Amino acid sequence: MLTIVTPADKFDLVDVNTARTALGLTDQSDDAALAGFITRASDVIARYCRRVFAKEAVREQFRLNRLCEELILSRYPISEVASIVEGDNTLVPTDYECDLAKGIVTRLSDDRPCYWPPRVVAVTYSSGFDLPRATPPALAQACVQLVKSYYLGADRDPAVRSESVSDVSDASYFSDALPPEIAGLCASFRNYRIT
Repeated sequence: MLTIVTPADKFDLVDVNTARTALGLTDQSDDAALAGFITRASDVIARYCRRVFAKEAVREQFRLNRLCEELILSRYPISEVASIVEGDNTLVPTDYECDLAKGIVTRLSDDRPCYWPPRVVAVTYSSGFDLPRATPPALAQACVQLVKSYYLGADRDPAVRSESVSDVSDASYFSDALPPEIAGLCASFRNYRIT
């Protein structure tokens, strides 16, 4: 069970200035529309990746009913582990080690890995990125490309899947799925964990 201790206030992967620059716009007349497209694109990418990218403090509780080798946290990368409580005991940092990038916590005994005992373990930690300033470049690029497609497609009929004018032009548009180049940029950020 995951509880948010300190919620994020920013979920957008890029800011309006970044989007405006990428689109080659010089005035600010479209900033309101761009802000909406950024929020929409950021949400689509987060849902596709099954992740919350914004930095938040959370408390995750595990009810272990058997010995467990590792605790696999729902959110990563981890920036800080505030506390780990095993049953009634608060562990000290020498009782565990964390793979911060992957969000995996290993129990230690005499500086060697051991099993987590079958009991309730609560981990309070901070994870995610300080958005939009610290958005990883691939995610920022994916967001900008998606915003660009929303902006350029804003005045076309969204129901049109294909259009053809003999010997002049032929067009088709993506519908529900992310375009392959955007999905490719997001691939390494997708969460395949079962929670």
